[in-house]
Amino acid sequence: MSDPNSKQRPKKDSNDGLLTQAFKEYVRLLAERPVITKSITNSVISAFGNIVSQLLAPDPTTGGKINWRSVFAYSSFGFLVNGPLIHHFYAYVERVLPKDKPNVAIKRVLFDRFVFAPPFLLLFLYYVAIVEGAGQAGAVKKIKETYWLILKLNWAVWSFVQYFNMNYVPLKFRTIFGNLCALVWMISISVLRRRMAVKQS
Repeated sequence: MSDPNSKQRPKKDSNDGLLTQAFKEYVRLLAERPVITKSITNSVISAFGNIVSQLLAPDPTTGGKINWRSVFAYSSFGFLVNGPLIHHFYAYVERVLPKDKPNVAIKRVLFDRFVFAPPFLLLFLYYVAIVEGAGQAGAVKKIKETYWLILKLNWAVWSFVQYFNMNYVPLKFRTIFGNLCALVWMISISVLRRRMAVKQS
């Protein structure tokens, strides 16, 4: 007598196989083409996060519709800047602050938080504002209004994330781990920027 559940087992195995194959393919691409793979991953996650943030905090200037220029700003920053830059940053930290050095875990976090994060956040805010169409004056104005607040939030939230990421996550997976954490962070920042813009309009 046949097992009534036997017909369902191949489907489950097939699904597991597809997920495993997809992960193996991603790992292969990380090894063979790390920069472009991380750039594309970052771009897709950034675009998704921006769309979600717009759905949570609709832009009144578009009548609540998706602002695709903003989506492009976040996505292109992820592809052109964030993906390649973060890849090389993690490799640099691994090289100059190897794990066999004393107090390296704290040193890595301090370097990331106080040397890398402030100019990176400044670049992010400026790039996004310019590509969204704010212009030079508008970009400077937005930076003056939001930079310090967002930097303090970044220090408060990302210090714990980066401590774990830079000391316990394998080097090749640090960018994707950071991307997934950044998805929640980016949505929060996008909503904050939008709400501040509404209040000041």
